[in-house]
Amino acid sequence: MIVQRLPAFLAAAVLLAACQPAAENAEANPAPAEPVAAAPAAAEAAPAPAPTPVAAAPAVVKKPAPKKQVCVDCGTVRSVEQKTEKGDGSGAGALAGAVIGGVIGHQFGDGKGKKAATAVGAIGGAVAGNEIEKRAKSETYYEVTVAMDNGTTRTLNLADASGYAVGTKVRVVGEALEVVQK
Repeated sequence: MIVQRLPAFLAAAVLLAACQPAAENAEANPAPAEPVAAAPAAAEAAPAPAPTPVAAAPAVVKKPAPKKQVCVDCGTVRSVEQKTEKGDGSGAGALAGAVIGGVIGHQFGDGKGKKAATAVGAIGGAVAGNEIEKRAKSETYYEVTVAMDNGTTRTLNLADASGYAVGTKVRVVGEALEVVQK
């Protein structure tokens, strides 16, 4: 049995001899220490905390800004113009003018000249009388142009435009205007 163990003994002796110079050298220059593993009991005592779930940030949905409501009846006065519309002649003014013109024309001239002056006076009086009647029946009104908030333009004829100047904010109500309070 000793023979059987001899090769193992020799192998161990060779190894020790080979390591001997390294062992003497190791005392002069110590090798860096190997990290020591933590005791398994300590690792089991304090388990690592489980990761906490992070709540997803709520999705930000950007709502469109509310549309500014457009008042379809509202706008701004762009112009105010005074207009005069002549009235209709009924013939009464022409008849009265012809009579007055004829009387005045009869005052001039002798003979045939007198007849011509009367005729010219009557015709002139009829024309003048008709024009006077039209002017007496004429109507003055105000043409107000409004630029509507929806982009259109409206024109209204008003009997009185007091209170409406260029730039006034108004609301159209039928064929009338109301000032819009800011």
